[in-house]
Amino acid sequence: MRNWLLAATVATLLAAPLANAPQAAAQQSKGAQGKMSPTDAHAKAQAGEVVLIDIRTPEEWRETGVPVSAYAINMHDDPKVFAQRLTAATGGDKSRPIALICRTGNRSNALQAQLVRAGFTNVVDVSEGVVGGPNGKGWLKAGLPTRPGTMASTPPAAGAKASKP
Repeated sequence: MRNWLLAATVATLLAAPLANAPQAAAQQSKGAQGKMSPTDAHAKAQAGEVVLIDIRTPEEWRETGVPVSAYAINMHDDPKVFAQRLTAATGGDKSRPIALICRTGNRSNALQAQLVRAGFTNVVDVSEGVVGGPNGKGWLKAGLPTRPGTMASTPPAAGAKASKP
C-alpha cells in the first residue's frame, strides 16, 4: 500500500503545471543534489537556507519527536494533502531547496527521486535519518534538538523550545 501512496503522491505533484516544462526537464538531472548530514540540515533549516521536511508517520513522530527545524509532513497522507502541505512549506517554489528526512534514509531517498521527477529542482536527502542506519548515526545520536511528536503539526520556528534526546 505504501508504494501505491508514493506513486499517487508523485502523480498528484506531476499533475501541477510546470511554468517551463523543457527547462524543468533539463534541470531534472541536476535536481537531486545528493545527501546532507543531519547537522548540516538543521543548521541550514535554522538559517532559512533549506526547507527541512520530516516525511515519517505520526506514530514515528510520537516515538522519537520531530526535528525542531523540520516541517512534519506524512508522506503516506492522501496524495493531495501531502502535495498541499509540501506546497505550503515551500511557498509554491519548486526551486526552493528541500531536505527530506525519514527514520533511516530509505523513504527520503525514494521520495527525493520522485520529487525531482515532479519538477522540484533542489532536493537533498538527509540519508542518516532520525534514528540512524547504514548511512550514519542519525539526528538523535548527533544530539540535535527535537520537539515532542505531539506537536508534529506545528511548523518549525526559530527559537522554538526543543528537547535534547
